[in-house]
Amino acid sequence: MVKESEIGKKIKNIRQQKMLSQSEVVAKLIEQDINMSRETLSKIENNNRTISAIELKALCNIFDVDINEFFTEKELEDLVTFFRKRNASKSTLQEIAKLQNMVRVFINHEKIYKGDSKL
Repeated sequence: MVKESEIGKKIKNIRQQKMLSQSEVVAKLIEQDINMSRETLSKIENNNRTISAIELKALCNIFDVDINEFFTEKELEDLVTFFRKRNASKSTLQEIAKLQNMVRVFINHEKIYKGDSKL
């Protein structure tokens, strides 16, 4: 499961990648009937306020990203952590990391094959 603090970081990263200011995002949120101030968006990005599902969905629309962008990557990262917590050997952790990277490559190839522009 993804921590809310990671969602805030991802929101900020995606906003910056899209070269949008907080004020621009807030203006677009208001167009979607989501009343949010720039300060509130800043609190969300800095993990000082949680985000509702409705607000997150509106941000996905604005950023033109799938909501899964906020959840899937962490699940992959947790695989190595999962085995590390169970005291797996160093060689096992290295093999898990290799497999995890292979899965990421396959996912990206599938997105390219399907013409997904949200890589």
